[in-house]
This record gives sequence, C-alpha cells and structure tokens, in this order.
Amino acid sequence: MNADSLDFKVNACTEEDIRSHLSGCDRRFSPPLSDRVDIGDYSRKVRLSAVTFEAWNGESLVGMVAAYIDTRARTCFITNTSVLPEFSGLGVAARLLADCLARARAEHVETVSLEVSQDSHPAIRLYTKFGFQVVGHREEFLKMQCAQLKLQDASCGKGQDP
Repeated sequence: MNADSLDFKVNACTEEDIRSHLSGCDRRFSPPLSDRVDIGDYSRKVRLSAVTFEAWNGESLVGMVAAYIDTRARTCFITNTSVLPEFSGLGVAARLLADCLARARAEHVETVSLEVSQDSHPAIRLYTKFGFQVVGHREEFLKMQCAQLKLQDASCGKGQDP
C-alpha cells in the first residue's frame, strides 16, 4: 500500500472521526497527546476552528494535518500532524503537509508555524524538508516556522515521510 491508494479530503471528518483518529495515534506523540490535552475537547476545538487535511482508507481517518489559518493576520498554525502507525512511512504526512501549505499559499499566508517535541525526530526531519526552521523553544518543544519565501520555494511540497 502507498499514499496513492488513499482518499485525500479537506474538512470532511467529524468530531468523532478526529477523536477516534487521535486516540489511535495518542502514544505516537511525545509526550502522549492524552498527557497534554483532553482528546475529546481537543477534537471538538479542531473540528470547530481548524482546517483539516485528511487521508482516508475507506471509512477510516488514517492521517490528518489540522491548521488554524488566520487570513487577516496572514498566519497559519499547524496544531496537529498525525498518521496511524500502520500507515506510517507511506508518504501520508508529507502529502497532507503539502496540501496544507498549498492552502496557506492560496490564502496569502506569510508565516506557517508549529510546535513539535524535540524528541520527535521523524517529524522534525519532515518539517525541515518542507523549509521549516527552528525559531525557539518552549519546555520540551521546538517552535518551527516556514516563511512565505519558503512556501513559494520549488522544493516545498516535495518532502517525504522519513
């Protein structure tokens, strides 16, 4: 199986789809997502306020990038990147991130930012391939940003899952 065999959608998932997906990915986060947030409350917030870029295998949400896009401020904050373990390494996260960055470009966003655990080396490699750079730290998390110039770089969107 590869990413091409999945269906990619935007804003198609329900709050329950998000909750189920995040529960399935919980221990892949470092530290586990459930140690930091109530997954039910977070799923509700994501569905109400974020744009979700989704990978589906049949009726199952297997990958998601969720981003808060503020068109007035021309900013985007990626709040979640997650892929179920059995779909990891297939290029799913790279495809979803590329879709998110394309949407950010279309919305004239100037800066895309995110936070990632400093222990999440595969995620850091993925973001770096897409032009993100470390701009700061918060506790055990790295703050990363991708400026508009990088969003327009021809290599943007060419990253692969590590």
